[in-house]
Amino acid sequence: MRMISGIKVLSGIALLLACALNVQLTHGESVYGRFSPSLFSVDAAVVIVGWDTNEGQARLARSRYKTDYLQMAHHFQPQMNPLYCGVASSVIVLNSMRLPGGVTAHRSPVEKETAADPADDWLEYPAYSQQNLLGDRTEAVKPRAVIEMRSTDDGVVDPGLTLAQLKGILEAYDATVELHYADRNNEDAIAVFRTTMRQALQESEQFILVNFNGRSIGALTDGHISPVAAYDERSDSVLLLDVAGYLNPWYWTPVEHLYQAMNTRDGDNYRGYLVVRDDLIK
Repeated sequence: MRMISGIKVLSGIALLLACALNVQLTHGESVYGRFSPSLFSVDAAVVIVGWDTNEGQARLARSRYKTDYLQMAHHFQPQMNPLYCGVASSVIVLNSMRLPGGVTAHRSPVEKETAADPADDWLEYPAYSQQNLLGDRTEAVKPRAVIEMRSTDDGVVDPGLTLAQLKGILEAYDATVELHYADRNNEDAIAVFRTTMRQALQESEQFILVNFNGRSIGALTDGHISPVAAYDERSDSVLLLDVAGYLNPWYWTPVEHLYQAMNTRDGDNYRGYLVVRDDLIK
């Protein structure tokens, strides 16, 4: 823990630059889509493959594990601010699970303020959004003002969401969530992750959210959360729908590298992944 202007700041906290990257840019310079070598590559190779490249499209075309991609692609939305990678990922998954089945969120005052025409008071928005996900349901998990760094938790600056807090947010919306910390870095643990992921990606009722250090695999994020959308056996890689749309396009990364990026500390715990399903949809 360190001090900034008399305020305690947690080290490795809940995605402190939470899904963002602090870089100094000259006028007109862009870092978008600049992938670097993975720290886990023995030959210092760039292992990330953009989904819109020829190789990226080939992996998607031959993948036998992409049911979640087909569900999430049209519900995707990039995070609306640098602290919202967990919020954006949750909204994508909740909408993918529930909108096709007709189970929608309660309307929010944020949406009610939008006038349709003089005869109407508001436009109905029967979906989850990043504007209304955090509210009365989630305050007990973590106050919105603390998540957004507008307030402190007993003097401690603790923005963003840890993996356990993200689990609590989703459970507040009646999702069923399994939390898996990547606290073991060996072949058996990676194999379990691969098997769990393949099963979820083949089923329309399950989704995977990963919490990982993006910079360690060559992406432009530090501590980060995003959905997994597909798995390609030939390259043993997964497609991440990176919600940091202002930094990265969607991309493929090797399973082993992703797992090692999850096997990093976020405060007292390791990062890891969530398996999310919805018992409201039968």
